[in-house]
Amino acid sequence: MSVAVLSRNVVPQFYGGHFANSTDGFRRLRAISFSHSFGESLDMISSPIERCVIRKGSRVIGLLGRATTTGIVPFAPADVGVGWAVTAEHGTLRLEQLSGDEESTGLELFLPTAFSRDYGIAGAFAAPTLTRAVFGMLPAELDEMLAVLRQGNFPQMALSRLPLRCAISSAIIPSGWPHVLVSNQPLYGNVICLESFIRILVSSLPEGKLATRFPSLFPTLKRLMTLAVSKRAGAPYLPEVLKCAPLEPAVPKPI
Repeated sequence: MSVAVLSRNVVPQFYGGHFANSTDGFRRLRAISFSHSFGESLDMISSPIERCVIRKGSRVIGLLGRATTTGIVPFAPADVGVGWAVTAEHGTLRLEQLSGDEESTGLELFLPTAFSRDYGIAGAFAAPTLTRAVFGMLPAELDEMLAVLRQGNFPQMALSRLPLRCAISSAIIPSGWPHVLVSNQPLYGNVICLESFIRILVSSLPEGKLATRFPSLFPTLKRLMTLAVSKRAGAPYLPEVLKCAPLEPAVPKPI
């Protein structure tokens, strides 16, 4: 299949209705490269995968791996329907039971390191729209928001080599996953996941009047307000939920 045919047929089908208006630029790509697993369903992949992008219908989902009581391990075909997958969508982390018909896209997630605070998606289709679809915010948007709120040295984006727990929702923050540090006093709970940060930010807009004081933030705030009220499939990524891992395949309900 030629590049022209791929650009015309694969791209619109890949992104679905949710991203049709914001991904027109992808159709102008002249060079496209996919990994060997592009288009394979999860129950047909040849080896376990982790920190990658999958799709199901119009959903674009970040798959971190399979959740265990000791951390996240690569997701294998045998895990379909019988274990919890840790997924990321619009900045929220959830536990989902995957059905196996989800398709691999060949795109990989990259997380912040000690040398760079960038995160996102690596690959030919690594556009800002996809990064927002998985992480909720671009690194530059998060930095701009934190700079506006910063008093002294906090808040700031942080990362940890070990899993942490959000001080607001008690959800698990996987190792390496970006989060917000609000102080240097961990005794009082200084770690907040991106989902909690977005919800707190949106709920404080009437009093803070950030959109009025900082007009450049209005497009980002408008989009975050939509994310804060949207439903997300799966269960919160909590240790208590992991202890109730399903024994039979089930379809997760939106919460």
